[in-house]
Amino acid sequence: MSALELTRTLLGKCLQLDNARLLTRETRLLGHIPELNSLTVATLVMEIEETVDCEIEDEEMTADIFDTVGSLADFVDKKMAST
Repeated sequence: MSALELTRTLLGKCLQLDNARLLTRETRLLGHIPELNSLTVATLVMEIEETVDCEIEDEEMTADIFDTVGSLADFVDKKMAST
């Protein structure tokens, strides 16, 4: 599974989206999807850690990562490559 597909799947799960497959790399996240709040971000981070079998340090987390689906997918790809 590609990082983009995995990101869509995890966003769909965490945000309870039925149409997560329609998310594009350009889809804006933070500040544009009301359901994406601090609790959802924490859940999403835990899901990434469990799925990719990695640890995400607090220092790694920036708002830029959650700017778009593409920026989050790039972060997931980097984590996948480091395992």
